Amino acid sequence: MMHRSGGDRAAAVNNVQRLMYVVAFLDLAGVMMVIPLFVTHLRDMGMSPLMNGAVRSFYGVLQLVSSPLVGRWSDRWGRRPLLLVCLALSAQSYLILGTSTSLWVVIGSRIITGIFKHSTTLCKAVLADVTPPEDRPGVMGRFHMAMGIAIILSPAIGALCFVLLPSEMPLHVQTEEAEASKGHPGEKETATRPQNQLISLLKDIDWRVFSDIFLVDFFLTFSSYAFRSNFVLMIDENFGASPTAIGYIISFQGVVGAAAGFFTGRVSQYFGDSQVVLFNSALMQAAALLGLTFTPSIMFTVMLLVPLSISGTLIRTATSTIIIDRSSPSKIGSVTGVAQIIPAIAGMTTPVLAGLVQEAGLRGPGLLASGAAILGAAAAGWAAHFGHSSRQAFTKVT
Repeated sequence: MMHRSGGDRAAAVNNVQRLMYVVAFLDLAGVMMVIPLFVTHLRDMGMSPLMNGAVRSFYGVLQLVSSPLVGRWSDRWGRRPLLLVCLALSAQSYLILGTSTSLWVVIGSRIITGIFKHSTTLCKAVLADVTPPEDRPGVMGRFHMAMGIAIILSPAIGALCFVLLPSEMPLHVQTEEAEASKGHPGEKETATRPQNQLISLLKDIDWRVFSDIFLVDFFLTFSSYAFRSNFVLMIDENFGASPTAIGYIISFQGVVGAAAGFFTGRVSQYFGDSQVVLFNSALMQAAALLGLTFTPSIMFTVMLLVPLSISGTLIRTATSTIIIDRSSPSKIGSVTGVAQIIPAIAGMTTPVLAGLVQEAGLRGPGLLASGAAILGAAAAGWAAHFGHSSRQAFTKVT
Protein backbone atom coordinates (compact mmCIF):
# COMPACT_ATOMS: atom_id res chain seq x y z
CA MET A 1 0.00 0.00 0.00
CA MET A 2 1.37 3.40 -0.95
CA HIS A 3 1.71 5.92 1.82
CA ARG A 4 0.63 9.49 1.34
CA SER A 5 3.34 12.08 0.96
CA GLY A 6 3.67 14.82 3.53
CA GLY A 7 2.03 17.33 1.21
CA ASP A 8 -0.93 15.05 0.46
CA ARG A 9 -1.46 14.34 4.14
CA ALA A 10 -1.34 18.04 5.02
CA ALA A 11 -3.87 18.76 2.26
CA ALA A 12 -6.17 16.01 3.56
CA VAL A 13 -5.94 17.38 7.10
CA ASN A 14 -6.74 20.89 5.88
CA ASN A 15 -9.76 19.56 3.96
CA VAL A 16 -11.10 17.78 7.04
CA GLN A 17 -10.58 20.87 9.17
CA ARG A 18 -12.42 23.07 6.69
CA LEU A 19 -15.20 20.52 6.46
CA MET A 20 -15.66 20.59 10.24
CA TYR A 21 -15.83 24.38 10.14
CA VAL A 22 -18.62 24.14 7.58
CA VAL A 23 -20.48 21.47 9.56
CA ALA A 24 -20.24 23.59 12.73
CA PHE A 25 -21.47 26.65 10.84
CA LEU A 26 -24.46 24.91 9.27
CA ASP A 27 -25.43 23.10 12.45
CA LEU A 28 -25.34 26.18 14.67
CA ALA A 29 -27.06 28.26 12.00
CA GLY A 30 -29.97 25.84 12.19
CA VAL A 31 -29.98 26.15 15.98
CA MET A 32 -29.89 29.94 15.89
CA MET A 33 -32.95 30.04 13.68
CA VAL A 34 -34.92 28.63 16.62
CA ILE A 35 -33.28 29.13 20.00
CA PRO A 36 -33.21 32.98 20.28
CA LEU A 37 -37.01 33.05 20.19
CA PHE A 38 -37.52 29.90 22.25
CA VAL A 39 -37.84 31.75 25.57
CA THR A 40 -40.44 34.18 24.25
CA HIS A 41 -42.23 31.31 22.49
CA LEU A 42 -42.66 29.51 25.81
CA ARG A 43 -43.71 32.75 27.47
CA ASP A 44 -46.36 33.31 24.81
CA MET A 45 -47.69 29.84 25.59
CA GLY A 46 -48.48 31.16 29.07
CA MET A 47 -45.57 29.71 31.04
CA SER A 48 -44.18 31.39 34.13
CA PRO A 49 -40.42 32.04 34.30
CA LEU A 50 -40.02 29.06 36.65
CA MET A 51 -41.94 26.67 34.38
CA ASN A 52 -40.10 28.10 31.39
CA GLY A 53 -36.80 27.26 33.05
CA ALA A 54 -37.96 23.78 34.02
CA VAL A 55 -38.78 22.91 30.39
CA ARG A 56 -35.38 24.10 29.21
CA SER A 57 -33.63 22.30 32.06
CA PHE A 58 -35.01 19.00 30.82
CA TYR A 59 -32.71 19.37 27.81
CA GLY A 60 -29.72 19.50 30.14
CA VAL A 61 -30.80 16.30 31.90
CA LEU A 62 -30.84 14.40 28.61
CA GLN A 63 -27.49 15.85 27.55
CA LEU A 64 -26.03 14.79 30.88
CA VAL A 65 -26.83 11.15 30.18
CA SER A 66 -26.27 10.94 26.43
CA SER A 67 -23.09 12.98 25.83
CA PRO A 68 -20.59 10.53 27.43
CA LEU A 69 -22.15 7.62 25.53
CA VAL A 70 -21.97 9.40 22.18
CA GLY A 71 -18.32 10.26 22.79
CA ARG A 72 -17.54 6.65 23.72
CA TRP A 73 -19.41 5.29 20.69
CA SER A 74 -17.49 7.63 18.38
CA ASP A 75 -14.22 6.16 19.72
CA ARG A 76 -15.48 2.64 19.00
CA TRP A 77 -17.47 3.00 15.76
CA GLY A 78 -16.11 6.17 14.19
CA ARG A 79 -17.01 9.86 14.13
CA ARG A 80 -18.78 9.94 10.77
CA PRO A 81 -21.79 7.65 11.44
CA LEU A 82 -22.44 9.28 14.81
CA LEU A 83 -22.17 12.74 13.27
CA LEU A 84 -24.63 11.86 10.51
CA VAL A 85 -27.18 10.46 12.95
CA CYS A 86 -26.89 13.42 15.31
CA LEU A 87 -27.28 15.97 12.53
CA ALA A 88 -30.27 14.20 11.00
CA LEU A 89 -32.24 13.81 14.23
CA SER A 90 -31.36 17.29 15.48
CA ALA A 91 -32.66 18.79 12.24
CA GLN A 92 -35.87 16.78 12.63
CA SER A 93 -36.35 18.01 16.20
CA TYR A 94 -36.03 21.66 15.14
CA LEU A 95 -38.57 21.08 12.39
CA ILE A 96 -41.00 19.68 14.97
CA LEU A 97 -40.34 22.56 17.32
CA GLY A 98 -40.91 25.13 14.58
CA THR A 99 -44.36 23.76 13.78
CA SER A 100 -45.51 23.09 17.35
CA THR A 101 -48.33 24.85 19.16
CA SER A 102 -48.60 22.31 21.97
CA LEU A 103 -46.51 22.10 25.10
CA TRP A 104 -46.22 18.32 24.77
CA VAL A 105 -44.92 18.64 21.22
CA VAL A 106 -42.33 21.16 22.43
CA ILE A 107 -41.23 18.74 25.14
CA GLY A 108 -41.05 15.91 22.59
CA SER A 109 -38.82 17.94 20.29
CA ARG A 110 -36.55 18.83 23.19
CA ILE A 111 -36.23 15.14 24.08
CA ILE A 112 -34.93 14.39 20.57
CA THR A 113 -32.53 17.33 20.67
CA GLY A 114 -31.34 16.55 24.18
CA ILE A 115 -30.38 13.01 23.21
CA PHE A 116 -28.78 13.67 19.81
CA LYS A 117 -27.46 17.26 19.80
CA HIS A 118 -23.76 16.37 20.02
CA SER A 119 -22.43 17.53 16.66
CA THR A 120 -20.17 20.15 18.23
CA THR A 121 -18.53 17.54 20.46
CA LEU A 122 -17.99 15.18 17.53
CA CYS A 123 -16.54 17.94 15.34
CA LYS A 124 -14.07 18.83 18.09
CA ALA A 125 -13.07 15.18 18.38
CA VAL A 126 -12.46 15.04 14.62
CA LEU A 127 -10.30 18.15 14.76
CA ALA A 128 -8.33 16.70 17.67
CA ASP A 129 -7.78 13.48 15.68
CA VAL A 130 -6.20 15.23 12.72
CA THR A 131 -4.51 18.29 14.27
CA PRO A 132 -1.06 18.32 15.96
CA PRO A 133 -1.15 19.62 19.56
CA GLU A 134 0.81 22.77 18.74
CA ASP A 135 -1.78 23.79 16.10
CA ARG A 136 -4.91 23.08 18.16
CA PRO A 137 -5.43 26.55 19.71
CA GLY A 138 -5.55 28.17 16.26
CA VAL A 139 -7.72 25.42 14.77
CA MET A 140 -10.16 25.51 17.69
CA GLY A 141 -10.27 29.29 17.42
CA ARG A 142 -11.28 29.08 13.75
CA PHE A 143 -13.83 26.42 14.67
CA HIS A 144 -15.47 28.78 17.16
CA MET A 145 -15.16 31.58 14.62
CA ALA A 146 -17.26 29.52 12.20
CA MET A 147 -19.91 29.14 14.88
CA GLY A 148 -19.78 32.89 15.50
CA ILE A 149 -20.44 33.55 11.82
CA ALA A 150 -23.42 31.20 12.04
CA ILE A 151 -24.82 33.36 14.83
CA ILE A 152 -24.56 36.33 12.49
CA LEU A 153 -26.15 34.81 9.42
CA SER A 154 -28.20 31.83 10.61
CA PRO A 155 -29.70 31.09 7.15
CA ALA A 156 -28.76 27.46 6.72
CA ILE A 157 -30.34 24.19 7.79
CA GLY A 158 -28.29 21.66 9.75
CA ALA A 159 -29.50 18.83 7.55
CA LEU A 160 -27.51 20.21 4.60
CA CYS A 161 -24.41 18.89 6.33
CA PHE A 162 -25.26 15.45 4.91
CA VAL A 163 -24.16 16.44 1.42
CA LEU A 164 -20.82 17.65 2.78
CA LEU A 165 -19.75 14.30 4.22
CA PRO A 166 -17.97 12.15 1.62
CA SER A 167 -17.87 8.43 2.39
CA GLU A 168 -14.05 8.31 2.27
CA MET A 169 -13.57 11.14 4.76
CA PRO A 170 -10.67 10.15 7.09
CA LEU A 171 -12.43 11.08 10.31
CA HIS A 172 -11.42 8.20 12.53
CA VAL A 173 -8.74 5.62 13.08
CA GLN A 174 -9.76 2.48 14.93
CA THR A 175 -8.38 2.44 18.45
CA GLU A 176 -6.69 -0.55 20.05
CA GLU A 177 -9.71 -0.91 22.33
CA ALA A 178 -12.06 -1.18 19.36
CA GLU A 179 -9.80 -3.64 17.53
CA ALA A 180 -9.51 -5.85 20.60
CA SER A 181 -13.26 -5.90 21.11
CA LYS A 182 -13.78 -7.39 17.64
CA GLY A 183 -12.20 -10.66 18.74
CA HIS A 184 -14.41 -11.04 21.80
CA PRO A 185 -18.05 -10.73 20.71
CA GLY A 186 -19.43 -11.86 24.04
CA GLU A 187 -17.47 -9.24 25.92
CA LYS A 188 -18.40 -6.63 23.35
CA GLU A 189 -22.09 -7.37 23.71
CA THR A 190 -21.90 -6.89 27.47
CA ALA A 191 -19.71 -3.81 27.24
CA THR A 192 -21.94 -2.09 24.68
CA ARG A 193 -24.94 -1.98 26.96
CA PRO A 194 -25.47 1.77 27.51
CA GLN A 195 -25.59 1.62 31.30
CA ASN A 196 -22.42 -0.54 31.45
CA GLN A 197 -20.61 1.73 29.00
CA LEU A 198 -21.51 4.85 30.95
CA ILE A 199 -20.32 3.41 34.26
CA SER A 200 -17.14 2.04 32.68
CA LEU A 201 -16.43 5.33 30.93
CA LEU A 202 -16.78 7.39 34.09
CA LYS A 203 -14.47 4.98 35.91
CA ASP A 204 -11.86 5.23 33.13
CA ILE A 205 -11.57 9.00 33.45
CA ASP A 206 -8.71 10.14 35.69
CA TRP A 207 -10.60 12.85 37.55
CA ARG A 208 -7.40 14.14 39.16
CA VAL A 209 -6.26 15.25 35.72
CA PHE A 210 -9.51 16.88 34.64
CA SER A 211 -11.25 18.01 37.86
CA ASP A 212 -9.83 21.55 37.85
CA ILE A 213 -10.68 22.32 34.22
CA PHE A 214 -14.12 20.72 34.58
CA LEU A 215 -14.82 22.94 37.60
CA VAL A 216 -13.75 26.08 35.74
CA ASP A 217 -15.80 25.04 32.73
CA PHE A 218 -18.89 24.55 34.90
CA PHE A 219 -18.75 27.98 36.55
CA LEU A 220 -18.04 29.86 33.33
CA THR A 221 -20.66 27.93 31.33
CA PHE A 222 -23.18 28.43 34.12
CA SER A 223 -22.52 32.18 34.11
CA SER A 224 -22.93 32.40 30.34
CA TYR A 225 -26.17 30.40 30.37
CA ALA A 226 -27.58 32.40 33.30
CA PHE A 227 -26.99 35.67 31.49
CA ARG A 228 -28.34 34.47 28.15
CA SER A 229 -31.45 33.03 29.77
CA ASN A 230 -32.61 36.55 30.59
CA PHE A 231 -30.79 38.75 28.09
CA VAL A 232 -33.58 39.14 25.53
CA LEU A 233 -36.19 39.85 28.20
CA MET A 234 -33.83 42.29 29.94
CA ILE A 235 -33.23 44.53 26.94
CA ASP A 236 -36.88 44.21 25.94
CA GLU A 237 -38.23 45.37 29.30
CA ASN A 238 -35.46 47.83 30.24
CA PHE A 239 -35.02 49.54 26.90
CA GLY A 240 -38.08 48.52 24.85
CA ALA A 241 -35.91 47.01 22.12
CA SER A 242 -37.81 45.78 19.07
CA PRO A 243 -37.37 42.22 17.72
CA THR A 244 -35.33 43.68 14.85
CA ALA A 245 -33.01 45.50 17.25
CA ILE A 246 -32.62 42.34 19.33
CA GLY A 247 -31.69 40.44 16.18
CA TYR A 248 -29.05 43.04 15.30
CA ILE A 249 -27.59 42.88 18.80
CA ILE A 250 -27.35 39.08 18.67
CA SER A 251 -25.70 39.30 15.25
CA PHE A 252 -23.26 41.89 16.60
CA GLN A 253 -22.21 39.44 19.31
CA GLY A 254 -21.55 36.88 16.59
CA VAL A 255 -19.45 39.35 14.58
CA VAL A 256 -17.24 40.14 17.56
CA GLY A 257 -16.95 36.48 18.58
CA ALA A 258 -16.10 35.43 15.03
CA ALA A 259 -13.46 38.16 14.72
CA ALA A 260 -11.93 37.02 18.01
CA GLY A 261 -11.55 33.54 16.53
CA PHE A 262 -8.91 34.89 14.14
CA PHE A 263 -6.64 35.84 17.02
CA THR A 264 -6.99 32.95 19.45
CA GLY A 265 -3.89 31.21 18.16
CA ARG A 266 -1.79 34.36 18.54
CA VAL A 267 -3.22 35.03 22.00
CA SER A 268 -2.28 31.50 23.06
CA GLN A 269 1.24 31.94 21.68
CA TYR A 270 1.59 35.28 23.48
CA PHE A 271 0.66 33.90 26.90
CA GLY A 272 2.34 30.55 26.24
CA ASP A 273 -0.23 28.52 28.18
CA SER A 274 -3.92 27.95 27.51
CA GLN A 275 -4.59 27.96 31.26
CA VAL A 276 -3.29 31.52 31.56
CA VAL A 277 -5.49 32.50 28.61
CA LEU A 278 -8.44 30.90 30.38
CA PHE A 279 -7.77 32.81 33.61
CA ASN A 280 -7.54 36.22 31.94
CA SER A 281 -10.58 35.53 29.77
CA ALA A 282 -12.59 34.51 32.84
CA LEU A 283 -11.73 37.82 34.52
CA MET A 284 -12.87 39.67 31.40
CA GLN A 285 -16.14 37.74 31.32
CA ALA A 286 -16.87 38.42 34.99
CA ALA A 287 -16.28 42.17 34.57
CA ALA A 288 -18.43 42.34 31.42
CA LEU A 289 -21.32 40.44 33.00
CA LEU A 290 -21.31 42.67 36.07
CA GLY A 291 -21.38 45.75 33.87
CA LEU A 292 -24.21 44.38 31.72
CA THR A 293 -26.29 43.69 34.81
CA PHE A 294 -26.35 47.41 35.69
CA THR A 295 -26.02 48.96 32.24
CA PRO A 296 -28.00 52.23 32.00
CA SER A 297 -28.60 52.27 28.25
CA ILE A 298 -28.72 50.17 25.12
CA MET A 299 -25.49 51.84 23.94
CA PHE A 300 -23.57 50.69 27.01
CA THR A 301 -25.08 47.24 26.54
CA VAL A 302 -23.67 47.00 23.02
CA MET A 303 -20.27 48.26 24.19
CA LEU A 304 -20.05 45.71 26.99
CA LEU A 305 -21.01 42.89 24.64
CA VAL A 306 -17.62 43.35 22.94
CA PRO A 307 -15.47 42.07 25.86
CA LEU A 308 -18.14 39.49 26.68
CA SER A 309 -18.05 38.04 23.16
CA ILE A 310 -14.25 38.10 22.97
CA SER A 311 -13.90 36.40 26.35
CA GLY A 312 -16.48 33.77 25.38
CA THR A 313 -14.53 32.79 22.28
CA LEU A 314 -11.24 32.65 24.16
CA ILE A 315 -12.77 30.62 27.01
CA ARG A 316 -14.29 28.02 24.69
CA THR A 317 -11.06 27.69 22.72
CA ALA A 318 -8.82 27.46 25.78
CA THR A 319 -11.11 24.98 27.54
CA SER A 320 -11.31 22.70 24.50
CA THR A 321 -7.55 22.85 23.99
CA ILE A 322 -6.74 22.03 27.63
CA ILE A 323 -9.15 19.08 27.75
CA ILE A 324 -7.91 17.61 24.47
CA ASP A 325 -4.24 18.10 25.34
CA ARG A 326 -4.75 16.20 28.59
CA SER A 327 -6.46 13.29 26.81
CA SER A 328 -4.95 10.11 25.46
CA PRO A 329 -5.32 10.07 21.64
CA SER A 330 -7.32 6.84 21.74
CA LYS A 331 -9.87 8.32 24.15
CA ILE A 332 -10.38 11.82 22.84
CA GLY A 333 -14.00 11.08 21.91
CA SER A 334 -14.73 9.60 25.32
CA VAL A 335 -13.16 12.48 27.22
CA THR A 336 -14.82 15.18 25.12
CA GLY A 337 -18.11 13.35 25.59
CA VAL A 338 -17.66 13.34 29.37
CA ALA A 339 -16.66 17.02 29.16
CA GLN A 340 -20.09 17.72 27.69
CA ILE A 341 -21.55 16.66 31.04
CA ILE A 342 -20.40 20.04 32.36
CA PRO A 343 -22.52 22.24 30.05
CA ALA A 344 -25.30 19.67 30.40
CA ILE A 345 -25.34 20.12 34.18
CA ALA A 346 -25.17 23.88 33.69
CA GLY A 347 -28.00 23.72 31.16
CA MET A 348 -30.03 21.59 33.54
CA THR A 349 -29.61 23.83 36.60
CA THR A 350 -29.29 27.32 35.14
CA PRO A 351 -32.82 27.86 33.74
CA VAL A 352 -34.49 26.86 37.00
CA LEU A 353 -32.17 28.97 39.18
CA ALA A 354 -32.33 31.90 36.75
CA GLY A 355 -36.12 31.63 36.75
CA LEU A 356 -36.18 31.70 40.56
CA VAL A 357 -33.95 34.77 40.88
CA GLN A 358 -35.84 36.47 38.07
CA GLU A 359 -38.98 36.19 40.17
CA ALA A 360 -37.20 38.43 42.70
CA GLY A 361 -36.04 40.98 40.13
CA LEU A 362 -35.00 41.50 36.53
CA ARG A 363 -31.33 41.89 37.51
CA GLY A 364 -31.35 38.59 39.39
CA PRO A 365 -30.01 36.42 36.52
CA GLY A 366 -27.28 38.97 35.80
CA LEU A 367 -26.10 38.94 39.41
CA LEU A 368 -26.22 35.14 39.41
CA ALA A 369 -24.15 35.06 36.22
CA SER A 370 -21.62 37.55 37.57
CA GLY A 371 -21.16 35.56 40.78
CA ALA A 372 -20.60 32.32 38.86
CA ALA A 373 -18.10 34.03 36.55
CA ILE A 374 -16.14 35.36 39.55
CA LEU A 375 -15.98 31.84 40.99
CA GLY A 376 -14.88 30.54 37.59
CA ALA A 377 -12.12 33.16 37.38
CA ALA A 378 -10.92 32.22 40.87
CA ALA A 379 -10.85 28.53 39.95
CA ALA A 380 -9.04 29.31 36.68
CA GLY A 381 -6.47 31.37 38.55
CA TRP A 382 -5.86 28.53 40.97
CA ALA A 383 -5.46 26.06 38.09
CA ALA A 384 -3.10 28.37 36.22
CA HIS A 385 -0.80 28.86 39.22
CA PHE A 386 -1.09 25.61 41.15
CA GLY A 387 -2.79 23.05 38.90
CA HIS A 388 -1.41 20.63 36.33
CA SER A 389 -0.02 21.98 33.10
CA SER A 390 -2.11 20.78 30.20
CA ARG A 391 1.03 19.85 28.26
CA GLN A 392 2.63 17.94 31.13
CA ALA A 393 -0.56 15.98 31.86
CA PHE A 394 -0.94 14.71 28.31
CA THR A 395 -0.15 11.08 29.09
CA LYS A 396 -1.94 10.78 32.42
CA VAL A 397 -5.19 9.32 31.08
CA THR A 398 -4.88 5.55 30.62
